[in-house]
Amino acid sequence: MRPLIRRVARWIGADRNPLRRPMDRFEGALRLLLLIGFVVGAALIVPAVGHVTHAAGLRQVRQDASWRKVTAVLLQPAPRRYYGYGSMSTYWVPAQWRAPSGAVRWGRVPTTPGAVKGDKVGIWVNRHGAMMGRRPTTLSAVQVRTFLAEVGSVTGLGLLLLAFAGVVRLLLDRRRLAYWGIEWACFGPRWSTRRWPRS
Repeated sequence: MRPLIRRVARWIGADRNPLRRPMDRFEGALRLLLLIGFVVGAALIVPAVGHVTHAAGLRQVRQDASWRKVTAVLLQPAPRRYYGYGSMSTYWVPAQWRAPSGAVRWGRVPTTPGAVKGDKVGIWVNRHGAMMGRRPTTLSAVQVRTFLAEVGSVTGLGLLLLAFAGVVRLLLDRRRLAYWGIEWACFGPRWSTRRWPRS
């Protein structure tokens, strides 16, 4: 444990090195504060983001609960598959279907290449019979979306803190270079006054 503790102390600038300048100690303290801020921020952000995303997903699930799956009949054949650059695997073809109320609806539905007129395609519609173009949201999809949102929030917080640390490091490096230039201008001539014998 001692080598690990020494590495951490060196990383945050708390190893009592007499060669460390105030800005070096400031940078080490900033690293420690950013690390603490990441841990505390992640502990606060993850539950909040997870709660908001999960609540929005549950509202979507309740809204999609009224959808029904109906059968649409193609009114035109779909183009045949062709191979080449930009070839499509799904085509939107005119079709008709019955709404849950019994009314007949028309529109374009997605189908596979080569489908002929009269083929039946399953689609999801709302209570008015309008096609939704996707499947209803499920609880498992909400859970996956919540997990991805939580991971994304932690990742975004980490990247933000890393970017802030990088900007501070850049500014401190410029300040260090300026100080080193001043010190070299003061002490450099003292080291270069030695007279070398001529050959």
